[in-house]
Amino acid sequence: MDQESIIARRICAPLRRLLGAAMWAAIMLIPSLVPLSAQIPQVEAMRTVKAHRLSAPPLLDGRVDESWMAYEPAANFVQQLPQEGHPASEPTEVRIGYTREALYFAVICFDSDPAAIRSTQGRRDGALEQTDAFQILIDTYNDDQNGYIFATTAAGIEYDAQIVRGGQTRQIGGPPRAGQSSGSGTAGAQSGGISSFNLNWDGVWRVKTQITERGWEAEFEIPLKTLRFESGGNQAWGVNFMRNLRRMNEQSFWSPVPRAFDIQRVSLAGEMRGVEAKFRRSLQIVPFIMGGVQQDYTHDPAVKKYTPEVGFDAKYTLTSSLTLDFTLNTDFAQVEVDEEQVNLTRFDLFFPEKRPFFLENSGYFTVGTPQEVEMFFSRRIGIDSTGAQIPIVGGVRLSGKQGRYNIGFLNMQTESVLGVAPSNNFTVARLSREFGQRSSVGILAINKSPTGSRADLYPSNQTYGVDANIGLGNRFTWFNYAGRTQTPGRTGNDYAASSSGLYNTDLWRIEGGYTQVGNDFNPEVGFVRRVAYRRPNYGIFFAPRPKHNRYIRRFWPHHHWEGYYRFNGEQESGFRHTDFRIDFNNGGSVGLAFNENFEQLFQPFEISPGIVLPVGRYPFTNWSFYGNTDQSARMYGTYNYAWGDFYSGHIRTLTVGAGMRSGFRYLLSANYVRNDIELPVGNFATDLAILQFTYSFTPKSYLQSLIQYNSTSHQVGVNIRYALIRIANTGLFIVYNSRFNSLGYDPNDPGGLLPPPYRRTLDRAVLAKFTYMFDY
Repeated sequence: MDQESIIARRICAPLRRLLGAAMWAAIMLIPSLVPLSAQIPQVEAMRTVKAHRLSAPPLLDGRVDESWMAYEPAANFVQQLPQEGHPASEPTEVRIGYTREALYFAVICFDSDPAAIRSTQGRRDGALEQTDAFQILIDTYNDDQNGYIFATTAAGIEYDAQIVRGGQTRQIGGPPRAGQSSGSGTAGAQSGGISSFNLNWDGVWRVKTQITERGWEAEFEIPLKTLRFESGGNQAWGVNFMRNLRRMNEQSFWSPVPRAFDIQRVSLAGEMRGVEAKFRRSLQIVPFIMGGVQQDYTHDPAVKKYTPEVGFDAKYTLTSSLTLDFTLNTDFAQVEVDEEQVNLTRFDLFFPEKRPFFLENSGYFTVGTPQEVEMFFSRRIGIDSTGAQIPIVGGVRLSGKQGRYNIGFLNMQTESVLGVAPSNNFTVARLSREFGQRSSVGILAINKSPTGSRADLYPSNQTYGVDANIGLGNRFTWFNYAGRTQTPGRTGNDYAASSSGLYNTDLWRIEGGYTQVGNDFNPEVGFVRRVAYRRPNYGIFFAPRPKHNRYIRRFWPHHHWEGYYRFNGEQESGFRHTDFRIDFNNGGSVGLAFNENFEQLFQPFEISPGIVLPVGRYPFTNWSFYGNTDQSARMYGTYNYAWGDFYSGHIRTLTVGAGMRSGFRYLLSANYVRNDIELPVGNFATDLAILQFTYSFTPKSYLQSLIQYNSTSHQVGVNIRYALIRIANTGLFIVYNSRFNSLGYDPNDPGGLLPPPYRRTLDRAVLAKFTYMFDY
């Protein structure tokens, strides 16, 4: 061991002991940090509110007028944060009405200082945490499992989402570590993967808001045909309301929700009574027309590809709770580009699904562990391994409920691309049965079959899965799944199985589980990060809150461990993470983490071009110091500095981010990640930079640019999008995409055959797409 390593270990040892001591000190201070009322939840009778029949639709102008005042409001909101169980600092009143066609909510968010209302989000489905906001949860089946969220801000944005499985999702892998570099996560609202919360559902509804002398006010109109429900009179639906008062960093609910949960916990909602909702069939047809110019400079820069396209999506309600969707000549020109990532591991990166057609009702099809083992991953349809699009001819989807059963069926057909992929047909069938307390059991079947004249040259692939999720009370959930695949030539251990538990309160979160994936498990329409392993894991998270502290909201000491073992018992990977974080009342935080890593290489690993790590065992440790300022402020920042050992050498990772905003109109943000790595076999560095600008003309019209540089691919990517949204994410989209090679040459043409003006630009495209919804 060299002198530098000895000195580093002598310095790290007392720091490691100090971090452990801080964790145990926080645990021993439970009685003094946590008030008795927070340790023993108070049980309150279910809250109820009446929905009133309206003789005519009200005028939606964002101001709650006198015509609403005769109705008894849902009021007396209760704080969840910062003082759980206390009355909200500012009162909120919600009145509910309905007609034969629609449901209406009239909301007054009283504020003693209207000039101080924060409005920092101007895009549809934009994040609500850093702005004054109001959310509505509606459980139309009153089954404590499924629901819708409709929300807005003082600026009047539209935010909507679907909830399944009671708002409970398996935890994602482990915490990040040195050498795992990704984008900022701010490119947009859409994301995909296994989740009980689907932000990408876009319903047809309207909202208007105003800032008035009373505070800020909102009027919602939600057509009944946007919802799925059991038809009948005098119904009781689950409902809850949440208000975010950002300058006080306060969250309050109408039906109280303990700090361990959020508005997605459907079972904690109150009831809205008196609704008369009759089913009426509806049909939505959304045709599109698209045109543009594309140039690929890596082939022939003189050729411009003109791409006129037409197609449509359609949605038909078969019953009050089952929907049939069609798509023909599917196009995704308005979809946001992927954020760049740097991969210093031996395993695949996860890029989320962002295409709206696949994300709607996606919760009906999910089985597995998020971003680790996903038996169905819709990104495998119409996108190849490099991220390039494969044309989709069309498809059909049936999804919804039939009593306590959830039904999902999807069939898609793609075209062939010479030298890339044959034409394929994809079929996904899913059936699950719900029980009380977030519990369900289900089955999944997936088939991928080549089609066309040369189909016999390519193998088919099948995946079968079962899952069972059991909720015990409000605090514990037990997740289980198992699956098998069928692939010609793979007849060995073609299975995956997992069992894990999660206990969650405001003070404690304890999780643990076991996953096993065979070496021949091959879900070609799924995502698997690695195969041939057994993985036990656990995590302990402790979150005491000091009483009456002006600055500190919560301490957050936690510990996580996971190990990957081959079937012969040899350990291949391991990760132990010990962390102590402090959350402040203004929304900022600071933390210090210590990571113990282990990797055993059974074959050489080329971690960077020309730098190869030899076979061997590599235990190594590193530290991370991180934090952020108030993310709702006009200017804010984030930082993370990680340092220590990395395989047989050393690593220093610097991550910095900053943002500047002016109300809801514009947001300028920048993020930079630098990895400096020194190894006995060679030194190298990686750089990842992301610059994003968003300007919202109105809540339905915005201009967004995303510029990315990744030193590992030597590319700069530019994406500029203009959106003029009419309703439910339909309207006019104009997109510019371009990629540049930062080295100044085309790696696909080492002979230098391209003229000099074209050697730096790889490709570019300008596309315009217009969609219009016909709603019958």
